[in-house]
Amino acid sequence: MTRYDELARRSWKSGEYKAAPESPNAAGAGSGEAEALRSFLRSKLEWIVEREAYDPLRGPAEHPSIVEGAMKLAQYVKFREEKFGGVLFETRSERVFTLSPTGAAVVREIAGGGDEAAIVARLKARFQDPSGAIEREATEFLAFLKEKGLVEQG
Repeated sequence: MTRYDELARRSWKSGEYKAAPESPNAAGAGSGEAEALRSFLRSKLEWIVEREAYDPLRGPAEHPSIVEGAMKLAQYVKFREEKFGGVLFETRSERVFTLSPTGAAVVREIAGGGDEAAIVARLKARFQDPSGAIEREATEFLAFLKEKGLVEQG
């Protein structure tokens, strides 16, 4: 087990995030090494907290690094992936929408942020479609989601 692993386990159990050795003789860590470990551990914990606190399906309102004006799922809409594609739940009216794998891919792209054009562009880049059907179908599906109140602009 590495020194980082030991510190992370001890911090997780105790709730205290200290990178300094418990005694001056422990592990032979000097103040420079302790400070480097402290900085490294803090950066990892901050990254974990940011990742765990961010719900990618909520979009820009909860995450400032995503561009304003991006499309996101409406407040009362929940998405769950399934083997057959996915399900959208509108919790206020208790409506359920079953999605094909293609529909689920569109909803996943909404989580990536951006406006309608950015979402369609990512879908076109992700899936090869010389006929242009992806652009047409994705645009129609996004219009349907807007009409039903399942997505909104941030």
